[in-house]
Amino acid sequence: MSKPARLIGLFGGTFDPIHLGHLNAIQMLNEQMPFDAVHWVLSARPPHKERISASAEHRFTMMSLALAQGANYVADDSEIKRQATSYTIDTVDEFQLNYPEAQICVVVGGDSLLSLPHWHRYDELVDKVNWVVMNRPGYQLNLPHELQQRLVCDPLELQNQAVKKSGGKIWVFEHTEFAISSTELRAELADSRSDNLLSKEFLPKAVFSYIQEQQLYKIRPMKPEQIKDQVVDALEDIKGVDIRTIDITDISDFADYMVVASGTSDTHVKALARSASTSLRKQGVIPLNEDGADVGEWVLVDFGDVVLHVMRPEVREYYDLEKLWDEDVRALMKKHREEQDSA
Repeated sequence: MSKPARLIGLFGGTFDPIHLGHLNAIQMLNEQMPFDAVHWVLSARPPHKERISASAEHRFTMMSLALAQGANYVADDSEIKRQATSYTIDTVDEFQLNYPEAQICVVVGGDSLLSLPHWHRYDELVDKVNWVVMNRPGYQLNLPHELQQRLVCDPLELQNQAVKKSGGKIWVFEHTEFAISSTELRAELADSRSDNLLSKEFLPKAVFSYIQEQQLYKIRPMKPEQIKDQVVDALEDIKGVDIRTIDITDISDFADYMVVASGTSDTHVKALARSASTSLRKQGVIPLNEDGADVGEWVLVDFGDVVLHVMRPEVREYYDLEKLWDEDVRALMKKHREEQDSA
């Protein structure tokens, strides 16, 4: 009888921050499926453009602190070292090269499984490894047929197969404690008025202490460039059209940047402006003025250093705001400003 292949679990995430929900879930999973090692793979540069609050270095340090007591846990920095977009298939290829005799299982949450067909090189990835899905209690997985037919009822089917025939199977682990929200933890840590009761309860002590020492997640004053970048990110997130950024620092007293974008309808225009406003409010930047949201064909949001104009295409074409800042006009305004300064 052949010896079972070494079993390695890959559990990836941004871990921003790592919390007891992650740790409890993997501990319970280990009891059902005894891994020789679980590599906690930090997603350094996630492809879905999720805004990361803490740097990869801080997140890896927190992860290392949290995993220090786990006998078979490995804090894995392979995606940090790779200096490229953090695609799961690249990590899987690297592990299969480094551990050719091992049985590799990728561990994901239920939400991630549903989005799996949209992952980079999905057709190759899904068959390369087996999949363990940690599903929240009571959460209904409405899987597409292609994934549904891969489901197995017994985790032994993932462990005991010959390595060459092991890929492409999915086992759903139903009993997890994975319902802690990293977003809520970050929001509490950012609030200077909070007593951090939630964070103290759901973060490992060493991680909580590190966050306090490094003052992570605290809202800091944003520079104009940061405000501009976050406005653009918010517009891109909900498909803003023809987004243009104009630097008006040298010729304007009222702002450093103007951002112009189009929406496909009044509803889309309002949604784009609302997305930018909500995103900046979460960072402590409150708009000085918001105008036009009741109509929707043209919404102006004034963030102080950055002014956002979102319009329907025909409105944008008619008023042609960008023309106001072309090279000839900029040269005249700059000359006038210099003359005023010298006077």
